[in-house]
Amino acid sequence: MLLEQLLLHPIFSGSTVIAGHSGLSRVVETVNIMDAPDIIHFLKPGELLLTNGYFMKENPEALLDLILKMNQLKCSGLAVKTRRFALDIPQEIKDAADRIPFPIIEISSVEHSLGEILQRSTSVILDNKNDELQHSLTVHKQFASMIMKGNGIPEIVTALTQLLHSPVVLLNSKLQVTSHSHHFKLPKFLPLVSAVETVLSSQPSLQTAAHLCLLDPALHEYRHVAIYPIFTYRHEGFLITFQPKQAPSNQHDLTLEQASNVIGMEMSKLQAVKERSRRYKNEFFSDLIDGFIGSEQEALHRGKKYGLKQKGKYLLLAAKKDEQTNPSESQTTNAAALFDERLISERDVQYELIKRHFSLLGEVFVMFTKNDLFGMLLFIQESKWEEGTFLKHLSAMTSLLFEQSQLSISLGVGNPVTNVLDIGLSYNEAVKALQIGYQMKKTRFVQSYQSKDISYLFRMIPDDELKQFYEETFQCFSSIDETEQKELMRTLNVYYDTQCQLVETAKRLFVHRNTVIYRLDKCEKLMGIKLKDATESLRFRIAFAIEPLLRRDPSR
Repeated sequence: MLLEQLLLHPIFSGSTVIAGHSGLSRVVETVNIMDAPDIIHFLKPGELLLTNGYFMKENPEALLDLILKMNQLKCSGLAVKTRRFALDIPQEIKDAADRIPFPIIEISSVEHSLGEILQRSTSVILDNKNDELQHSLTVHKQFASMIMKGNGIPEIVTALTQLLHSPVVLLNSKLQVTSHSHHFKLPKFLPLVSAVETVLSSQPSLQTAAHLCLLDPALHEYRHVAIYPIFTYRHEGFLITFQPKQAPSNQHDLTLEQASNVIGMEMSKLQAVKERSRRYKNEFFSDLIDGFIGSEQEALHRGKKYGLKQKGKYLLLAAKKDEQTNPSESQTTNAAALFDERLISERDVQYELIKRHFSLLGEVFVMFTKNDLFGMLLFIQESKWEEGTFLKHLSAMTSLLFEQSQLSISLGVGNPVTNVLDIGLSYNEAVKALQIGYQMKKTRFVQSYQSKDISYLFRMIPDDELKQFYEETFQCFSSIDETEQKELMRTLNVYYDTQCQLVETAKRLFVHRNTVIYRLDKCEKLMGIKLKDATESLRFRIAFAIEPLLRRDPSR
């Protein structure tokens, strides 16, 4: 309890503070009686010393030395019965106690003995600790009950405001306001937040609670600030309250401590839910990219929650943190270094920074991770899409990300696709573009995949249109059995691949030349065309080129 609270108890009736009045806010943990020259070696922080001052009677200078050493030890104060041995405390000692400030209490007029004062004071301190414990348990139960009922962090902040009758604000690790009491809807309270943000930005690793007094005269109404860090497995931010004067008891701090603990638990729960959701998302995109989802219906069903639709146009990007090559760059303080790096997942910080900066581009996207890369699925709006402008915006984003957060990343950009099963193709193109950029020894670059072969054009055509073209082209083979159909189509495919060379076709099929001639004649009869006709040849070549795309769906 505070020294000024203890002195209000009847046991100290008749006592007078003769010096160090400003130090009455010191905390009293224990009370001790001692009257020996080497008394300082037996004192502890937070201890109030009761003495008759006998050892100082013949040596008043010893009192000044004792006061200075007790102040260094963070003792609570000195209560002395000066009349017992006619001890006279010089004015210079009182002045020194005022400067520190260190309380000196005259207890000669207290009717109780030092032993009685010790006993009753100890009882008062224990009763106060018991009250504080009960208060702490009650507050914790209240906040925990709110969480169990489904209330969130804003509700806890509101309840805390009502308990303390003071403005409350919650900042995240980037010193951004995430929740606040109703006070901050008024403009006059906003400078409080700015003042605290300025203080915290100069304190890179505030790990324990801190109490500050703001010196700005404009903030005199709420200049006393209590700051409590909030942790989960990493540093999450600060819970801050403002008061006109320093809190008169520990209950204020105990309430804040319990609130910060419960908020930390709620954040841990939210992070667990977020991590599980992110893991499911990463697993889905990994399966889609790696080809473990062969059906368009399955991809659309699982990807519905991420915005995937049957008719859409998608673009994949792959981002990676550049390796540190510049020694000075590695020494630069990045966004995560605002706080203790041991408590922060660097990859999570990078994920959130990239996501936040990419969202500023105004594009609709879904972000995921795969191995050591960050992937972004972009939903292209045909009416607003302009590739050159988008690449310029990406380049500006990487520069801004490095300028503001000292995070150096590079991006690879794939080609647009219209079928969800082609998302893997676009992603692999983005990865290849990223690799090309690194092979050229570049950093903070945006590299698009340049190679656009005929398959790129096919991916721009709706899948049902491709299927219809393919089936109409080979409709002529539907009248024969499946085995012969596969044989004739394979022969025709190799025939066109070898530029209509009979000998080369026979070699690749491991059959006699006459067998090839027989099969090609049968094809011409079934189709009613000449195989070397340029128009028909092109039609069948296109159909064969489409076939691998249609194989993505086993039902086809």
